[in-house]
Amino acid sequence: MIHINKFSLATMTALYIASGLAHFALADPVTLNITGNVVASPCEVSADSENMTIDLGSGKDLQTSDLNAAGSSSAWVPITVSLENCPAGTSSVTATFHGTSDAADANTLYSNTGTATNVAVQLEGKAGEAYGNGKTSTITIADATGGKPTWDLQTRAFSKSGGVTPGTISAVITMSFAYN
Repeated sequence: MIHINKFSLATMTALYIASGLAHFALADPVTLNITGNVVASPCEVSADSENMTIDLGSGKDLQTSDLNAAGSSSAWVPITVSLENCPAGTSSVTATFHGTSDAADANTLYSNTGTATNVAVQLEGKAGEAYGNGKTSTITIADATGGKPTWDLQTRAFSKSGGVTPGTISAVITMSFAYN
């Protein structure tokens, strides 16, 4: 019996070890899904750039006679939109222009929602870049004067077909910003 107990003890030990290894080999795998999001922090819109109202006549009424011919326009009115306090790590800002496109030229004109007819609103950069609905403009912060990205824009009333009738001119254009 001594031989049998030694055999049983050795067999039991081997079976115990084997069962532990078998359990280890059949363990479910573990999957680690690691995620993160790195973003550039936003700049602040300068107080004088928020919610601007631009008078296309610069204090004077526009005349229908000046907008009677096809391709006629009012004088350009300058607009400056500035950002400030751009945090370190933010290298550039992309502005996207949004508004209701005018049917006469959806790429460069915004629709007039006022009462005057045959007239739209045009928005450009001072270098002549057209900023119609959905157009973008990117400024690298390191290239911006004083680290303040600034868009020097201009706007005017524009009549693609001419024959403007008296009434009001109104258009809403927004700028949204994405930071890199």
